[in-house]
Amino acid sequence: MGKKPKQHRESTADREKAIEALYFARKCGLTKEEALKILREAPIRIDDETEERSGIRT
Repeated sequence: MGKKPKQHRESTADREKAIEALYFARKCGLTKEEALKILREAPIRIDDETEERSGIRT
């Protein structure tokens, strides 16, 4: 029997970004590419926002 070809998988983070971009694109009437560009260039990330609101001071 022959070997199966290797499957290329996207990383989980890339997949989550793509899903978020699709949602954002539909909601705002943008293309997927435009939404991905905006999300990449955004200065605030979701993780940063939760740390600021939690009251933890470093």
